[in-house]
Amino acid sequence: MNIISSIHSTLNKHFPLAAFSILLISCTQNKRVPTNTLFQKLEPSQTNIHFSNDLSYDAKFNVYTYRNFYNGGGVAIGDVNNDGLPDIFFTANMLANKLYINKGNFRFEDITEKSGIGKLGKWSTGVSMADVNGDGLLDIYVCNSGDVKGDNKQNELYINNGPSKGGDQGLVTFTERGHEYGLDDHGLSTHAAFFDYDHDGDLDMFLLNNSFKAIGSFNLQVNERTKRDSLGGDKLFRNDGNHFTDVSAAAGIYGSVIGFGLGVTVGDLNNDGWQDIYVSNDFFERDYLYINQHDGTFKESLEQYIRELSMNSMGADIGDINNDGYPDIYVTDMLPQDNARIKTKTNFETWDKYQSDIANGYYKQFVRNVLQLNTRSLVGADGKAGDDAFCEIGRYAGVSATDWSWGALITDLDNDGFKDIFVANGIYKDITDQDYIQYSASSTAATASWVRTFRISSATSWRA
Repeated sequence: MNIISSIHSTLNKHFPLAAFSILLISCTQNKRVPTNTLFQKLEPSQTNIHFSNDLSYDAKFNVYTYRNFYNGGGVAIGDVNNDGLPDIFFTANMLANKLYINKGNFRFEDITEKSGIGKLGKWSTGVSMADVNGDGLLDIYVCNSGDVKGDNKQNELYINNGPSKGGDQGLVTFTERGHEYGLDDHGLSTHAAFFDYDHDGDLDMFLLNNSFKAIGSFNLQVNERTKRDSLGGDKLFRNDGNHFTDVSAAAGIYGSVIGFGLGVTVGDLNNDGWQDIYVSNDFFERDYLYINQHDGTFKESLEQYIRELSMNSMGADIGDINNDGYPDIYVTDMLPQDNARIKTKTNFETWDKYQSDIANGYYKQFVRNVLQLNTRSLVGADGKAGDDAFCEIGRYAGVSATDWSWGALITDLDNDGFKDIFVANGIYKDITDQDYIQYSASSTAATASWVRTFRISSATSWRA
């Protein structure tokens, strides 16, 4: 009996299915075996979704003159016409935003123009779908940013008027009412999160903004976190019935010039029945963890809950990865996986810089993704949170290095009962090679000091 037959005989006796699998592979090793995948890519010819966030640049407007040039747009999914099928809204930076209605069987129709969706801002970023006015219909909130001449950057709120009364099946129309509702903010907005923070039955909104100030112009020996920025800064808006009131200062929300917000996610982190907020900040400023105080205010408590965090924080999400009933936090950064790219792309802090950051209130930050495991199930029955409320396990879990990463999503992709992690990666120009940075730093035409790591890469995901 040859070795293959011996293996088959043994496996067939103890593991008949395994034996069949090996036999199948041995018999078809010279033939192409179809790949069994969880997801199948659908082409535009099938879906009728023809959307691309195309960018063009010139000498005056590019990644050097506007640091968030390649930060990307946003996408929101929700049933805007209440037909039971999820619809899709895309934002573009330079081009028109698009609303696609789901016609069934993964076929969509572009109804942007006839639905009344326009574009007041010239550079759209994040987008959220939420029933802002509580009428049972999803509305659409579009954030605008950019550094485009002649643009006042006001955010847009499209109130859903309901399905069309005519013969155009599936059509739904919208009216832009951002100013009327008090939500036409003029900051460098990244994203908005709608949730009922005060338990009064309507949706309030946390607005994530990015600083107007050039990154190389800060004196890091002076921490400006508690000083509110009159032009931008993060904001909390309370819903007062078809109008929103900025209650940021009274609610304990930071809105300073050093807040470079790129991610916001909401969840009940201490299981007290009230929603908390996690904000991921880019560059030198640390992230924020706002714990809901049940009285209309929040207490920023990151240093009491978390021992260390990512430095160039990008996307963030909250989800229970180990099914213990307590939500965990995942935040993306820009650490490459392979040694060659680490050596050529990543500029780590020195020990002196690290100590200076701690002394000046920027906390313990490291260049890598972090996965904060909620250990409150191990805390006493009184539920009090201490310094060990979260334990950082990103390296242990194998999710700490995904190159230049933007969005993060914690969800069960294969319906096995365990949360998986999806990371969206990519930036178009590789402008942060360390050789180039050293050259530019020594030239008279030196680029801004914020320039860092990357080249375009594909999305990455992990299975739990």
